[in-house]
Amino acid sequence: MHDVERLLRDELRRRSQLPPPSAAAVVTAVHGLRRRRRITGVAAVCAVAVLATVAGTVATLRPTAGSAPPAFPPPPPGTVSMLAEPEVHFADADHGFALAQACPADVCQLYLAQTVDGGASWQPRPVPGATFPSGRRGSLATLRVLGATTVALDTFESPTRRFTTDGGRTWTEQPVQPRGTVPEIPEGGLAEVRSEPGKPIGIVVLLPDGTSSTLATPPVTRPLTSMWSNVLRADDGSDWVYGGDDTRTWLWVSRDRGRTWREVPLPGDAALPGNGQGPEIAHGRIVYVVESYPKRRVWRSVDDGAHWADLGRDLPPDPGGDIGLGAVVAFDGTLFVFGPPLPVTVYRAMPSEDRLGRVGDVPPWQRVGARYLQGSGPKGTEQPFRLSADGLTWTELRL
Repeated sequence: MHDVERLLRDELRRRSQLPPPSAAAVVTAVHGLRRRRRITGVAAVCAVAVLATVAGTVATLRPTAGSAPPAFPPPPPGTVSMLAEPEVHFADADHGFALAQACPADVCQLYLAQTVDGGASWQPRPVPGATFPSGRRGSLATLRVLGATTVALDTFESPTRRFTTDGGRTWTEQPVQPRGTVPEIPEGGLAEVRSEPGKPIGIVVLLPDGTSSTLATPPVTRPLTSMWSNVLRADDGSDWVYGGDDTRTWLWVSRDRGRTWREVPLPGDAALPGNGQGPEIAHGRIVYVVESYPKRRVWRSVDDGAHWADLGRDLPPDPGGDIGLGAVVAFDGTLFVFGPPLPVTVYRAMPSEDRLGRVGDVPPWQRVGARYLQGSGPKGTEQPFRLSADGLTWTELRL
């Protein structure tokens, strides 16, 4: 009755300047006005519902055209969990992302989990159309974090990538195939090596708008044959490309966002084909290269390869010659090397030290942008996983 009384007062006020009608006439007019408004409101709601249905149908038929928020209810507490092989990355000390899943039945839904407080809490959001059979292992998507709120998800089979600029609230789809060239790797962009048989390597740049272009000036190399390669961005903004052909292993650096490249000479056996395992970059000037075969050796350079220091003289030999070494560079430039036997033995060299020293037996850990990630078990690959800002204090990664 409150709306009738309000409308009655409005109608009386409007008619106060007119000849006074009967009270019955005024009440009749007010009820008529209320009825017209109710009919109009119902019609508007119906129109919105029809438009939403049509839009949903079009979005289903043309998933690349829409950027509407996904129509998924929030997941029940405790139903979203990390993938068995975690994909985690922090754009800065506070903002990070992780891929997760919810599997209420035989089909799982992929989620993008976002944190804005350094991993203390996470907000999982479903990725539209990203479902997969329960029990599937291996990479479901490649998590590529371009900024505090911007993420691209690439899958092996799809010609398009899912792209969000608001932490997974809304999504668009962009073509994976690069279009045109760019003169440099822009701020907020990511670069990766693309290799074709019999051809020199190329570099594809993921741009801040989610599209891709080819870098106009990649390093001039022989065809990549002996190892996997990628573009590594150092803390000072320099870019590094490490790989090899059938004659040698090579390392290139660019200090102008990929406009020009300079080859960095590698030391000792690290320059032989297939012998390198690295590099590990800290601050762009401290470069570590790890050898696992035929010798177990670690090299460090602070002048872009003009001089190298051999830090690995105390590493025990590997009789079988087939057990690799893992390595990670801390935020302060300290190198940690993880090697067998299990549990993993840890060796450390601070920037001021000239050799590796053994520091303990712990599961290995890795850098994931602005945080460290460590798993459980002797190999550090099992749940639960933990996060750290300093490599000393760890908290469990809970979604």
